[in-house]
Amino acid sequence: MSEQEGRLRVLFKVFFSISAVTLGGGIAMLPLLSREFVEKRDWMSQEDMLDTVAIMQAMPGIIAMNMGVLIGHRCAGWRGALVALIASLLPPFLAIVLLAALIMAIQGTAAVQQAFLGVRAAVCGLILIAVLKLSRPVLRDWFAIVVATGCFVALVFFNLNAVWLVIGGALAGLLQSAVSLWRMRCRNAERGRA
Repeated sequence: MSEQEGRLRVLFKVFFSISAVTLGGGIAMLPLLSREFVEKRDWMSQEDMLDTVAIMQAMPGIIAMNMGVLIGHRCAGWRGALVALIASLLPPFLAIVLLAALIMAIQGTAAVQQAFLGVRAAVCGLILIAVLKLSRPVLRDWFAIVVATGCFVALVFFNLNAVWLVIGGALAGLLQSAVSLWRMRCRNAERGRA
């Protein structure tokens, strides 16, 4: 078996198994995918994962599917994207087809409501872990902290669309880069005069 075939099998296995057991969508999958592809297999760096998450959030569509395509492509090209997409899609599709009638029949019972309450709490914990892991390498300077805080405030208190926050973050990064470049040129010009 070639390395490419091995990667495709691993991609299918990982995405299928994570998609089968993770409730809460793509964001809840992040810590598990990061552990598999960044920490365990070293197929991606932490920076690659952060870039992938940023791109994934800016794209329209289902987060888990976007994640499958982007991570699959980074790990094994277009075949990896296709394999990861299919593997991400199969478990929820099969679950919906097989369990829709059952859920409709028992959804009003107290035990099921409590079970879903526990599942939602677990998903909140998974999302919190993802936020903490992804924020550590990013929130290291005042600029990143200000942008993250501003986006949080804009989203929570002003209900601003996340797409505008991603665009605003990109523009803020470009502006910071331009200001840094301008300052460096000014310093070099001052040294040249001295």
